[in-house]
Amino acid sequence: MSESSPSVRIIGCGNTLMGDDGVGIRVVETLKKERTGIPEGIDILDAGVCGLDILNLLEGVDKVIIIDSVVGSGLTKKGSILRFDLEDLLNKDSEHVGIFSAHDIGISDILAIGKHVQELPEVIVFGIEIGEINHDLSMDLSPEVLAAVDSVIPYIFEEIARNTLIKV
Repeated sequence: MSESSPSVRIIGCGNTLMGDDGVGIRVVETLKKERTGIPEGIDILDAGVCGLDILNLLEGVDKVIIIDSVVGSGLTKKGSILRFDLEDLLNKDSEHVGIFSAHDIGISDILAIGKHVQELPEVIVFGIEIGEINHDLSMDLSPEVLAAVDSVIPYIFEEIARNTLIKV
């Protein structure tokens, strides 16, 4: 990692035209607007529905925090926030396998591929349960998912603070 590279990168994933699926993007938009409390040197990126291209965004940092929607966990209600680390996502015996994501290829599959082709940083994923995929075009979030946007931000700050290179 070069001197100018940030040590932490926050990445929001999702499709803002598909209602609740855009929750990851809404979180990073909120963080960008309210940068209060976020140390310098932390990238905040909107990755959209980037698929395998997200692997490029994992390079050059020590830690990546990804925010995305999850569907069909059956473990939690709509608007719930789930936290996964890389081990959780790559463990094929985990109860969480298969719950990611509303996109064609889920983040756990992308990270499994990435582990074989590159060295991965520490990866933390916050999945926000959206219940089901709404195929109607809408830029609005449901009330439950909208509430999760503000609720997940303190968890993101906790993850930043856990990084030994960053003092919040």
